[in-house]
Order: sequence, then structure tokens, then C-alpha cells
Amino acid sequence: MMPHRHNWTIFLFSFACLTLGTAGAWAETTYDPQVTIPVGEFQMGTEAGTARERPVHTVWVDAFFIDRYEISNTEYETFQPEHRRSQLSACDECPVTLVTWHEAEAFCRQRGGRLPTEAEWEKAARGPNGFAYGFGKQPDVSKANFGKEFQDGTVPVNTYAPNGYGLHQMSGNVWEWVRDWFGAYPEGNTKNPTGSATGAQKVVRGGSWHHSEYYVNTGMRFKLDPNVPLNSLGFRCVQSEPQP
Repeated sequence: MMPHRHNWTIFLFSFACLTLGTAGAWAETTYDPQVTIPVGEFQMGTEAGTARERPVHTVWVDAFFIDRYEISNTEYETFQPEHRRSQLSACDECPVTLVTWHEAEAFCRQRGGRLPTEAEWEKAARGPNGFAYGFGKQPDVSKANFGKEFQDGTVPVNTYAPNGYGLHQMSGNVWEWVRDWFGAYPEGNTKNPTGSATGAQKVVRGGSWHHSEYYVNTGMRFKLDPNVPLNSLGFRCVQSEPQP
């Protein structure tokens, strides 16, 4: 019996070392590219922000499928091989950045999808419990890539544990384009809102690695000219049917 006990001790020690070695990163690799967000209501907006995040209101969103991860450099370059990577997000599995809203939407369209509406993005980011952050109730720099120096850059898209829906890095790492033109929230409850019919700036969500906890709150919303690419701005896609 002694050799078996010795081997089991070695196994437990090795497993503990492996676990400690992956602290701060999400060790699981999944090949299911999308997550199902169920039909239902959620509370959109936040009192922690400014007038543009208010009023907090009830929104009904139909079920949809959203990418588990931010679109990576490798994925985007199958669509646009000549794309120039940002030096702040240069690895193969780092999120693609330096893409305009039009380029992001074109990528999603060729895949049979589109950019998420602002309401879809926020419902997905909050998770099934409606949390203020993509990783939980309270800000925690050990659970997401935010609050860093600008020169630190991004991390691979599958880094850190996912939220309750199985989505990675909805708070931090890079900002994400959404479909809507920026505008004031409507008064009262809404169903499947799509934002203003026209506008000059598109909504971006989620904050990035060099932003504070204020910006990575899932209720915060910011705006940008759709023709402007940034080192800290990427995207993910949604579909009404799952990707093959």
C-alpha cells in the first residue's frame, strides 16, 4: 500500500502547483464559441453614473447568441489579412483593436451576425444576477484586466473567469463597439430597444485595461465617432441563431 500512497501524494502536490501557477488566469479552454442569453427582463442603466446612464429602467430582450470572447487578432485576420495589429494588443489571442465601427459590423455580418444592441450587451454583461461588473458585485482588479497602466496593454481573450452566462471580459481589457447610435434613454419600460434612429456617435461599452472601476461598470455608456479606431477598442458579435 505504501507505493500507492506515495504516488497519490505526488499527484496532489503536482495538482496544487498547477493550480497556483494559473492564479489570475482562467485555465479552462472551451471550444463553444457562443453563449445563449435567455429571453427576459433586466434593469438597464446605473445611478452610479451621470444623466446619460439614467433613468434606470426595465428592458425586455429576446433571446440571442453572443460571442463568448472578444474577437481575437487571429479571428479578425481571417477576414482582413492586412489588418495592422496594435502593439498594445499584439498576441494572436489578444483582442483585435484599431477597428472602426464599420469594420467591426462588416466582420459580424460576414459571419451571419451583427454587433449587439446596447441593451443586449448590457444584459449579457450583467449576467443572470444583474451584477454591476462583468465579474461580480464589487470592483476587483484580480478578476479583470482594468486599473492598469496604459503601456501594460491587453491580455488574451480567454483570460480570467467568465461571468454567470459564461462570457469573458465584459468589463475591462478593451472597450467594445455596440450597434446603437448614442442617445438619451427613453422614459418607461422598453422591449428590444435599438437606440436612436440616427446620430453622429456610436456607443462603446465595458471600459479597458487602463481605465478605473468607474468605467468598467456594466451600466456605463460612452460614445465615439464610428470612423475612429482606438488601441483599446474591440468588439464581439451576436446572432439570432447559433454559429455553426
